[in-house]
Amino acid sequence: MKKSGTRHFIVLIALVLMFGSLIAACGKTSGGKQSKELTLYYSHAADWSDPIIKEFQEKTGITVNLVGGGTGELIARVKAESANPLGDVLWGGFVDGYAVVDEYFESYKTTEYDYLIDEAKSPNNTWYGFNIEPMVIIYNPKLVKPEEAPKSWEDLTDPKWKGKIAHADPVKSGSAFTAIVNMILSKGKGEEGFDLLKRFVENLDGKLIGSSSGTFKGVADGEYSIGITYEQGALKYIESGADLAVVYPSDGNTLLTTGLAIIKGAKNKENAQKFVDFVLGKEVQSQIGSIYRRPVRTDLPEVEGMKPLNELVKIEYDMDWAIANKDLIMEKWKAFIVASE
Repeated sequence: MKKSGTRHFIVLIALVLMFGSLIAACGKTSGGKQSKELTLYYSHAADWSDPIIKEFQEKTGITVNLVGGGTGELIARVKAESANPLGDVLWGGFVDGYAVVDEYFESYKTTEYDYLIDEAKSPNNTWYGFNIEPMVIIYNPKLVKPEEAPKSWEDLTDPKWKGKIAHADPVKSGSAFTAIVNMILSKGKGEEGFDLLKRFVENLDGKLIGSSSGTFKGVADGEYSIGITYEQGALKYIESGADLAVVYPSDGNTLLTTGLAIIKGAKNKENAQKFVDFVLGKEVQSQIGSIYRRPVRTDLPEVEGMKPLNELVKIEYDMDWAIANKDLIMEKWKAFIVASE
């Protein structure tokens, strides 16, 4: 009996040690300590974002699995997968789209926190701004003379532009949603702003582009005379030799940042944190000016060759208002579209 009891005790100890090891191993994997992978949901153009991703992989040894798409589509995916997240980081699109779905992101205080401008920080550290991105009006100089180009959001409702405006669907495009919010806020938060949106939709004449990147091409190719888009994409397209010119709206710009966030329940959480720290770090942020992106760090100068921020007419972006009214804005947008058909 004594020997049998001893054997049982030894077996019990062995089982405890074995299960303890398994639990510890599982904990390390879920925390990302042993994982060497990261799944990145991103809506940025590959020509400039892929080199940053490649550099991250080379410096960390972490393999990045890429899933591309429109910001709206990727956010919808994050929500649909919330019970079993398949992505680790969302990168791309404006932060107003992130703030609306704040509960689907992990809180994380980046190592670069103290160097970031206030506009690049969220109240609960659930998302961060990657770069400052003004919205702009673009036009094709072969079709539109500079003196005749629209100078403001209000000018976009001039009947002469009917059917000639390139604009993406805000249901699918985060930048398109930011543009219409910017438009509304240029008139305040009341009915005057929604009236401006209504008149703008009527001028679209039922034409919508599938993605924000299609706006540049549509205007440069002469399919449309003018369009609304984000600064970086427009300037990059101009650099490539496209027939485009840029106007900064005289009735105001919200100067939002594009965003990134760690997806709640990310399976590779520690790797996700490393990625956030990396793209917000001084090395990457000091490089993005060369691709016409304004950095969000306070310890870097303004980008040469870009219009200084203090020369742009700034509109205060009321994030709480935008969050509270997103459904209303989209309902009105859809109603205006239907009415214009």
